[in-house]
Amino acid sequence: MKKIIRNSLSSIIMLVLSACNLFGPQTTIIGNNILKLTVQTQSGSTTFSQAGEMITYIYVITNTGATPLAGPVIVTDGSKLVTCSALNTVGNKDNYLDTNETVTCSAPYTISQADVTTASVTNVATATAGGVTSNQSGITLTLGTAPPSSVLKLAKTSSSATYGQAGEAITYTFVITNTGANPLGPSQFTITDNKLGAPINCGPADTTLAAGQTITCSAPPYSITQADMNLVNVTNSATASGGGQTSAAASVTIANLAAPITQVPPTTAPSSNLTPGSTIQHQVEVGEWLIQIVRCYGATYNDVRNANPQISDPDFILPFMTITVPRIGSAGKIYGPHCITWYTVQSGDTWASIAQKYDADIAVLQKANPVALAAGTQLKIPIHSAGTTIGVTAVPPVVTTVAPTPTSLIRITIDPGQTTAARVGLINPNETIHYVINTVPGQLLSIKLTAPPNEVAIGVNGPTGLVLKPLDASPIWSTTVTTGGDHFINIMSLTGGTSKSYTLEVSLTSPAPVATATNTPTTPAP
Repeated sequence: MKKIIRNSLSSIIMLVLSACNLFGPQTTIIGNNILKLTVQTQSGSTTFSQAGEMITYIYVITNTGATPLAGPVIVTDGSKLVTCSALNTVGNKDNYLDTNETVTCSAPYTISQADVTTASVTNVATATAGGVTSNQSGITLTLGTAPPSSVLKLAKTSSSATYGQAGEAITYTFVITNTGANPLGPSQFTITDNKLGAPINCGPADTTLAAGQTITCSAPPYSITQADMNLVNVTNSATASGGGQTSAAASVTIANLAAPITQVPPTTAPSSNLTPGSTIQHQVEVGEWLIQIVRCYGATYNDVRNANPQISDPDFILPFMTITVPRIGSAGKIYGPHCITWYTVQSGDTWASIAQKYDADIAVLQKANPVALAAGTQLKIPIHSAGTTIGVTAVPPVVTTVAPTPTSLIRITIDPGQTTAARVGLINPNETIHYVINTVPGQLLSIKLTAPPNEVAIGVNGPTGLVLKPLDASPIWSTTVTTGGDHFINIMSLTGGTSKSYTLEVSLTSPAPVATATNTPTTPAP
């Protein structure tokens, strides 16, 4: 009885303290429920430079109380249109904001001339969920003195996506674009590349780049070194300068064909964590092809083909693409990833012995490896293909049997002390470019794509292949990382018959520490 009285008194005292604003302005506490709101900008910056500049506010809402709060989560911040992630996409994916679960919301804001005149912008926001109102939170942005971003953009390509021996020559080509509204120059435009030594001149010494105009040049060939042969790939980075501007860095990665491919042990039993009849998202691994993916999930080819209209040619899929596989187990056993493995031929091996070892169909095995069987040869093994009724005509094109090329995977790293990295490039008609960045749980991952409106799509997949952001033309997106590891950012050309320049900005920030209010029980009167 004393415990009940003590808890009741505690709840009453908490409500009185709340009414007195001792927990912060406009904080409503029901029982032990406390909703915590923090606000920041997507870029992490607290400055702006000019009217018309777009600022994206990020709102992080956490239930620090003891009871789940029913959705939806609603953020009010003046006249801003705030969009929140659905609660069934975060945490345990129910329709409640559970204890210690966090949901992220965002809102765009355009700097006005009045903001520039007053030299500051302050916002005040609150969040509500399940009848609980959060603390007020906001930030003040000030007029910065930093110069505007460079309008000089650099795109870089290589003469080959792969290399295989020391001494091999790789030629890099650079395209410099003036993306601003005014001419740049006359000036000597130069390229500085961390693999090519001294800066090289690009174009004549008195070049003037009109708005939207480009200039193209090539560097003397880079010779693959013996040290490069010990690496999985070679990445180099370059910047362009001229007309008083310096571009953001552009990088290219070329893959080492001679690098060993990690062998994956064959799966020996059906996967126990995949439910028959369900639909899964499969991330394509190096060397896989569509029919073999169908086999390893016991699905039907027609179901998978119909579920992936984005694949124009089913005989040509690239690593790190995401494949939707419906009704798994409807045509056979569910083995799940990995759908293939790699095997180095040993002396005395035969096609039959290798097929038996990996439960593979000999016809599929040989069609996937049109080579002579010799010791030291590396084979791609279609594990668990024996006895399947799916046809064997579709095998992977040569491009998918090697490590990912720059068009299928470009790793993004953020410099020490920084929170944002930018990549500038060109995307060709019908091309998809894949970036990858490593994350840890709790970080706020934000992306921004600057490209011709509605002509380029961007999507995000998590470490398990789960689609976090579908491929669409929405250029701004963010999430709080729940599963750490590599996140894949996919950029795809949607329309038009010409190449398009784009800038991808990726930010990783750690959220501010969440303060928690504690209930201090009072001692009842004797």
